[in-house]
Amino acid sequence: MTASRFFILICLVSAKMVFWAQPINVQNMINYTRNKEYDKARAAADASIVHEETKSKPKTWKCRAEVFKSIYSDTSARVRAIDSKSEEKALEAFTQCLILDAQQNSKQMIYKDEVKNPLVQAASACRRKADYYIQNKQYAEALYLFELLEKALPFDYDQAMKRSNITPEKLKFNRFQVSSYAGDKPQLIRLSEDLIRMSYKEAYIYETMLKLYLSDKDTAAALNIIEKGKELFESNMFLIGNEIDIYLARKKTQDLIIKVQSAIEQAPENDLLKIVLGQVYEKTSKPLDAEKYYLEAYALNPSAETINFKLGAFYFNSGADAQRILNDLKPTEKEKIKKYEDLVKVQFTKALPYLKKAF
Repeated sequence: MTASRFFILICLVSAKMVFWAQPINVQNMINYTRNKEYDKARAAADASIVHEETKSKPKTWKCRAEVFKSIYSDTSARVRAIDSKSEEKALEAFTQCLILDAQQNSKQMIYKDEVKNPLVQAASACRRKADYYIQNKQYAEALYLFELLEKALPFDYDQAMKRSNITPEKLKFNRFQVSSYAGDKPQLIRLSEDLIRMSYKEAYIYETMLKLYLSDKDTAAALNIIEKGKELFESNMFLIGNEIDIYLARKKTQDLIIKVQSAIEQAPENDLLKIVLGQVYEKTSKPLDAEKYYLEAYALNPSAETINFKLGAFYFNSGADAQRILNDLKPTEKEKIKKYEDLVKVQFTKALPYLKKAF
């Protein structure tokens, strides 16, 4: 054999060995996982998704997913420590398997029945892990998990993820929460607009955006978000209280009183409106008017927690104010001492049943 022919033969044999080496990585994943040699299984899994011969095969991704699912679900901390991102990698691989399967076998998917349940299990594991990341302030990692979950949702064939409250809407709200923790203002604004447009019913959205606008001293945007929030949460006292404060700060107290009184005329049985008006008068140091409207609200809805708390707090604060005056009186001011001692006792006595009822 000539040297040139020998060289060609060696090249052909080498090429054939490389060709077969890649599918062997897939088989190695299966064998190593079966034998619980997870460090070797992980190495084979990583090698299989970078080579042209295997990276586009649904089976490759299915086997890879099973490697990482076995790692994160093992009871041994030593095994789980082999890869700290095994939940993410399992979900990503199960999803990629089904994506490729749908593309390549559109008429009859090969792996759908085999992969759909493990995918849901990996999704649940990832949702739990997202909470862990949030608790540890690893916000980027949590957001990445929510992205993976959203990518997996089209393959929730039996609606199992939906039943676990993993939905596009919920994931968007989850991202909103994490963005608020991380202080990502542009992302917060974008996500809040989406959530408000879909009327997602979480007061946290409106309260968070209100805090943001107030910190920016943007009272126009704050009032706008309050109005939108009150459409869904009309009795939210955080929104209502801040609305009152904004009007007071703008020295438009009378405008607010007229606005609320007009609303009461339209709905005289609305106890909440009377609470709001009582709160306006309380904040503008008109206690008799405040008490009047609080008592009217109570008469309309005596079992409501909000009005019981408001009345209790109103009387308690009045008693506390009298106590402060009493503390500053001189011993010689006996008449005033008697007056304020009686007032303290009366107001605290009034407060107690309402606070107990609210509690």
